[in-house]
Amino acid sequence: MKVTATGLVYVKATRFLQPQSVQVDEDGIRHDRAFALMEADGKFVNSDQHRTFVPLRFDYEAGEEHLMLELPSGERVEGSARGNGVPLEVDHFGLRSIAVEKVAGPWQNALSSFAGRPISLVRCHSRLRAIDVFPLTLVTTGALARLAREVGAPVDPARFRAGLILEQAEEHAEDAWDGRQLRVGEVLLRVRTSVPRCAVTGFNPNSGARDQDVMRALIRYRDKVTLPDNLMPSYSTPGFASYAEVLEPGRIAVGDPVTLL
Repeated sequence: MKVTATGLVYVKATRFLQPQSVQVDEDGIRHDRAFALMEADGKFVNSDQHRTFVPLRFDYEAGEEHLMLELPSGERVEGSARGNGVPLEVDHFGLRSIAVEKVAGPWQNALSSFAGRPISLVRCHSRLRAIDVFPLTLVTTGALARLAREVGAPVDPARFRAGLILEQAEEHAEDAWDGRQLRVGEVLLRVRTSVPRCAVTGFNPNSGARDQDVMRALIRYRDKVTLPDNLMPSYSTPGFASYAEVLEPGRIAVGDPVTLL
């Protein structure tokens, strides 16, 4: 096996990026979902609203604490990535409370103008930042190939926002890896259970348009799963891709070998 792609998103719910390499820490890919979008009621933008913001591409220069936003029109907005110093707490869909602060600069005006409603950019300071459950998710090329057959067309892996795509021809080989260790480049992972999916998979990862009924295919051929460790036990949907925990941090690059231990 080898790594065929890595991925992250600096601002949750915006355009997914696929760099050639990533640094992985205990909390997952460094800077992944370090920022999030907050509604006027103090909650993160809900998953069914992500399609509005998918066309927005954010880049982040950590050393300079500088953010860059490219709008679909081609217009660019740049400014500080620093918080305004006012601590806030966000209930992350009942999973945990996340400490955040609003980011100073042009972001509220730019995001609110784009969305047509008040939207703030916040920086996340808690462990895992704005990651939903576990530090990483991974998927194999075999799983993607099987899903494409079920859907009847290629499925862009970015729909699943997986941090790692692994070359493995066997269909859904990762289903049998729960609890196993995986050496990926310099990083040692412990694979967990499948990821319960939602309607976000139907959104085009570039435009946000609902253009492919991925969930219909998953419902037809994949078993329902719940979150690991008894999190939200009443939540159960078809599983696709797998969670992973970080045992040893390090760097992962496209082309790195992958070994199941």
